[in-house]
Amino acid sequence: MKTTLLNKLLLLLLLVSAHVATAQQAPQYTQYIFNELVINPAYAGSKGILNINATHRSQWTGLEGAPTTQTLSMDGPTKKENIGWAGYLVNDRLGAQSTIGAYGNVSVRVNLSRYTKLAFGLSAGAAQYTLDGTKLTPGSQVPDVAIPQGRESVILPDAKVGLFLNTERYYAGLTAANLVPFKSDDLLITTPRRHYFLSTGYMFDLSSNMRIKPSILIKEDFQSPTNIDLNTFLLFGDRFWVGGSYRTSMPLLTSVETKDLSTRNAAAALVQLYVTPRMRIGYSYDMSLNALNNYSSHEVSLGYSFFQKHGGRILTPRNL
Repeated sequence: MKTTLLNKLLLLLLLVSAHVATAQQAPQYTQYIFNELVINPAYAGSKGILNINATHRSQWTGLEGAPTTQTLSMDGPTKKENIGWAGYLVNDRLGAQSTIGAYGNVSVRVNLSRYTKLAFGLSAGAAQYTLDGTKLTPGSQVPDVAIPQGRESVILPDAKVGLFLNTERYYAGLTAANLVPFKSDDLLITTPRRHYFLSTGYMFDLSSNMRIKPSILIKEDFQSPTNIDLNTFLLFGDRFWVGGSYRTSMPLLTSVETKDLSTRNAAAALVQLYVTPRMRIGYSYDMSLNALNNYSSHEVSLGYSFFQKHGGRILTPRNL
């Protein structure tokens, strides 16, 4: 199989597995820190206001067949203050394979104290996995049995559960994703395996107009090296965020050897601006630190919030 697209795709997959040391299949995000809903269903309604968020990510720009991901989410509270809801759409593409999913979330929060809340969340939906064989052409006239002659597609159910603990300054979340098992020896399409996410962060005051928010995200599937994101962000005047991330991997809970693999994955720079009190825009730039260092990744996000009054004050989402 010698087409440019197929060779690029095979190169991409080999580099991801053999050099990036992350065989995990969950879509990659850099700006999840501003919308944990893409990771944790228990985040739904945690801000107490209606929020709409859209994200577009182009990974390894310039590499043919590289991943692109678009998401659109909406979440908010219900008339019962302890129940939140969310809707979530995702479109993820990698070469000839694509995934389109739709999910609904519900969360229930318990007040542990005046400022501390613990939420349990459930997400359920379905995803369509497609492999377009027309984009993969063999290098000879003889049909390749490894390549489907047309589009192969399957729709599978999906679910995830999560816990989310937060105060006005601190948060911690735990998620189990891809809970519906599926296995078929006949299906050529790659379907995701179960993933676990652990996240935590804290907001510190540096001055009256400056705050700092360090955080960490751990991604685990127990079959490949653990992915770890280390993040630090500064907030100026409750309007402008700037910061960076360092993404790495190590075999914490598996016996996978990494001595021949690059554990450094990427470094990212991020900015986010509240154009108005209701609208924010964000941009992040990822620089690969491994065999893909000739390719960068870009992510753009847009968010809009509908404020509401509670107890005489207007709730805003910025410092949660």
